[in-house]
Amino acid sequence: MVWGLVASIIVVVGGGSWALSRMAISSNIEAGKEEALKRADQRQADEEVVARERKLSSLLATIEDSLAARPLDSMLVISAANIAYDLGQFDKASRFYGRFLDSIDASVTSVRIDYSYALFQTGQQKEALAELESIIKKDPKNQSALFNIAVMHTQMQQFDQAKTWFERCRAADPASPIGERAKLALEQLSKTS
Repeated sequence: MVWGLVASIIVVVGGGSWALSRMAISSNIEAGKEEALKRADQRQADEEVVARERKLSSLLATIEDSLAARPLDSMLVISAANIAYDLGQFDKASRFYGRFLDSIDASVTSVRIDYSYALFQTGQQKEALAELESIIKKDPKNQSALFNIAVMHTQMQQFDQAKTWFERCRAADPASPIGERAKLALEQLSKTS
């Protein structure tokens, strides 16, 4: 009788232990499945980035070949500049933007702003800041220029100047998307200083 009770307890405990083990394994499988799906999504995103960069690099090479025959074709020059910029090839981007501004149309403000950021990324901070300041002098409410100069000061860890420029950007049009971004940047800067 005692052995029967012990055997019953062993079966119940053993069965319970087996059930608990299966439950733990099942739980781990679900957690692992979630992590595996996240890794698969990340891998796919990484592959898409690589594929996009390959396509852009190929397109840039084609445009550069075309520029050999037509060096002042405005669409080719600006396309080459923008693609190089998107690829993070800021030396090349600044050369193409410079060509556009020097030889095609010096009055295009959006090109000047992109040119200034490309200069900044190549280590030419003074020139980049001067370029943006000249835009702001002509158009004091140009939010793109105001925002970019604020970002540059932030990257140089000149937080007081950055705050000043972000405030000017927000004040120019608080309801615009750039005005909203300037507000968020100011909130972040106030937390760090």
